[in-house]
Amino acid sequence: MIKSLRNIALLGEGMTNFNEKYAQLEREHPTEAVIIDSDGIVNAYTYDGFAFLNETWYNKYSKNWQKDTSEIDQLLVNLVKAASSHSESRNLTKIKDYLASPPDKLDDTIGIWQGFYDPHFRDI
Repeated sequence: MIKSLRNIALLGEGMTNFNEKYAQLEREHPTEAVIIDSDGIVNAYTYDGFAFLNETWYNKYSKNWQKDTSEIDQLLVNLVKAASSHSESRNLTKIKDYLASPPDKLDDTIGIWQGFYDPHFRDI
């Protein structure tokens, strides 16, 4: 099988459970994955897809998310900036929609953030 390289940004767990998730992604669509850790995105890459590895991925990127969404919002802005121009990632579309029209209530915001996670790891 020829490996078609595409950079997938993985958010939420870092190396925890990474091997299992990556093996699953490899079976679905051979890819090159880049882990995004708490330092944010790697500027050397453009990303074709965005995978959130758990429902509460935002806990890793902001200790203050219950009161202030700005850190998570900035991470999401950075993801949009680092997206490949030909990216067809469904999660990128969700991120753009959220940033274009963020909800007024924190509960609604959290619901959207949790909606980025796909337990089957196909909706990237």
